[in-house]
Amino acid sequence: MIRDRKAFYLGIIMMISFLGIYFYMMSPSFGNGRNGLEFADDMFNSISKGSAMAIVEGEVKKTEKWQGTVIDVVIKAKSGEEAANWASQYEKIDGVQVKVDKEALTVKGDLGKIMAVISRDSMDLFNNRGDIVKERYGLEAREAIYNWYNSTKQITKALDKQENFKESAAIQGLQKKVIEPSYNYYGVEIEYVKNNKGVMTFMLVFYLLYTLWYGFAIYYLCQGLGITMSKQAKKAEA
Repeated sequence: MIRDRKAFYLGIIMMISFLGIYFYMMSPSFGNGRNGLEFADDMFNSISKGSAMAIVEGEVKKTEKWQGTVIDVVIKAKSGEEAANWASQYEKIDGVQVKVDKEALTVKGDLGKIMAVISRDSMDLFNNRGDIVKERYGLEAREAIYNWYNSTKQITKALDKQENFKESAAIQGLQKKVIEPSYNYYGVEIEYVKNNKGVMTFMLVFYLLYTLWYGFAIYYLCQGLGITMSKQAKKAEA
């Protein structure tokens, strides 16, 4: 039963307009068949990638200090095929010696050169130049980077056993700050906050106002029907 017609109809109007905006946001009206949520998600991913760029580039520069440091490790793949795939990539690094024995792989070479090549491939992927990585190894770009990730995980384990902890830590930093971002952000366009201040501000303000709009719509509907918060609390207690 309607107790306050003015409040009730105001609540109805606000709820209808809220749902109208919602259905519009869910429609493919935001470019490339995306709805509003997909557009916002892509925008924030692009902004996030732009913010990550400095971290990735900074970590890549650290690889220079490892030039001249030789590592000699035996690592193990899950299968002979995987070991062969790893070997085919390491063999392309200048001066690196590789031996394959079933699932086992011996890698000996300059750590700085190894990290430089991995960084180069990762940066190409990060910058959406996957075709260049594919041309180098004859593999899908993400597959090649995944090989780097899995093989370097095994290298860090081998280095830890040798108590070469600094070298291991350097490779782990490369994994977390270069290899992983390049894999995760592949295909995402880079955007920067400074170039999208208007859009970012609008989305944040809109989200706040839209949430309040829904809250007031519910409030006026309840008020129009004579449902108060105190009554609801009493019913909940009962």
